[in-house]
Amino acid sequence: MVSRSKDTVRQQSIEARSARENSEIVAAGNAIAAHDWSQLCPGQLVTCFVAMSTEPPTTKLRVQLRALGKSVALPVMKAGNTLAWGYDDDALTQNSYGILEPTISQIDLSSAGAIIIPALRVGLDGTRLGRGAGYYDRALANLLPHRQGGPLRICLVFDDEVDDSVPSESHDASIDVIVTPTAVTWVAT
Repeated sequence: MVSRSKDTVRQQSIEARSARENSEIVAAGNAIAAHDWSQLCPGQLVTCFVAMSTEPPTTKLRVQLRALGKSVALPVMKAGNTLAWGYDDDALTQNSYGILEPTISQIDLSSAGAIIIPALRVGLDGTRLGRGAGYYDRALANLLPHRQGGPLRICLVFDDEVDDSVPSESHDASIDVIVTPTAVTWVAT
């Protein structure tokens, strides 16, 4: 997988996701939410995201995290491909890309116990391939890695989107855990 370019792998992944049956997507979200998130997400604050239609759904996961007493922060897309954060609640509004976002709050991302991140594909070596705009790479750039006391970095993907490695560059933020419908895998970093 590493020999192919990021753009090629990204396009193939987007096409594969577009071909998924809705029932498979819904089942994936249910299965991901059923994992033991009390063990996966330390601390009070955790970030998540509102899934796009072809991503593993996060609605039940976000409900589960709140039921565990977690404060759940969601990203807000800003100019310059940067992210701000706000709390997950009933007052989400749709941005220009059709993604639901909260009202921006003052949230210190470094105080999060875990950051749940979207991806198109992930590698067992800790590499992650996103949609290419770099929002999460910028958000994670100033945070310590988990092994040095920073938030745990968790990616949600479908089972068939896990490879040994995915194309990456030096600025791409690494991940710590891969969660699929059938497995929770700690990566070798």
